[in-house]
Order: sequence, then C-alpha cells, then structure tokens
Amino acid sequence: MAEGQNWLVLVYKIPPEPSRYRVAVWRRLKGAGAIYLQNSVCILPDGPESRSLFLALSQEISESGGESLIFEARVLSPGEQDKIIEKFNSERDEEYSEFLEQCAAFLEEIKKETERENFTFGELEENEEGLGRLIVWLSKIRERDFFKAPKGYEAEARLEECRKALESFALRVYTASETI
Repeated sequence: MAEGQNWLVLVYKIPPEPSRYRVAVWRRLKGAGAIYLQNSVCILPDGPESRSLFLALSQEISESGGESLIFEARVLSPGEQDKIIEKFNSERDEEYSEFLEQCAAFLEEIKKETERENFTFGELEENEEGLGRLIVWLSKIRERDFFKAPKGYEAEARLEECRKALESFALRVYTASETI
C-alpha cells in the first residue's frame, strides 16, 4: 500500500474541565482525518498540513493547561502499516456511507417532486442548495481520504447521478415555466 509511509503522532493530555477544550481538539483532529491509535494518541500521514495542524493544536493544548508531544514515526512492521491504513480507509468508508445515504435521500426527493409534477423555481432552488451541500460534504471527505478508501469511487458516481437528476429536473422546471 503506502510502503515507507511517514507518520506524525500527537500524544496529548487535556484537563477534564472545561470540556470544551477536549471537544475542540477532538473535532479538529477528526475534521483533518486523524485516527486515534489509543485515547489521546492520534496519527496522520506526515505532510505540511499535518505538521501545521499538530503544531497549532499543541500550542492550543498548552494554553488550555494541557500537555502534548509530537513525534515523527515510521512503522517497522508492514502488517501494522497496513492495519493503520485500513483503519483510515474504514473511517472514510463510514463517512462515504453516510454521504451515500444522503444522496439516496436527494434522489428520492427529486423523484417525488417529479412524480408530483412540482416543477417550480422554488423547488429547483431548494434542490440546488441540497446538491451544493452534497458537493461540499464530499469535498471535505476527499480531503481526509489519504489512501483512497473503496467507497470513495461509489460516492463520486452517486454524486454524478445526483447532478444529472437535478439537471433533468431543472430542464423540466424551465419547460414548465415556458408553457405558463
């Protein structure tokens, strides 16, 4: 897979109160795609963005009364390296699954409004916003998908299906508005 992959490891301890500091750190790490190896031990592939994030978080942790250490690491056992990458892919696939559920809901909404012949600009605008949210969401997942999780390809295809469904719906809206 990613033979010879270099990693950054963040080990931290934050006081239990106030909890907002722990939650803020957790959210930023999850948002960046970090995985937890153990409680308060996170890992990301080494790179400028990961380094910048871990350094900033280390500073924030210190300011909140906590402690942290950042390590450069290399996994010596190829089997362990594969397990880490599998964990990254598993977490991304969970996100892709949630995304796919929302795509299914979007397509169902388009189908329902088409069956009702509700070809209004208001409905089109609402669905354009829904597609926009899906596009942004998938973009965020892709940024965290360091090792090309399997469901990413399905998510791309489903988003394209949503785009085409909205395009078709838009055409029906414009056609309906011309006949009024």
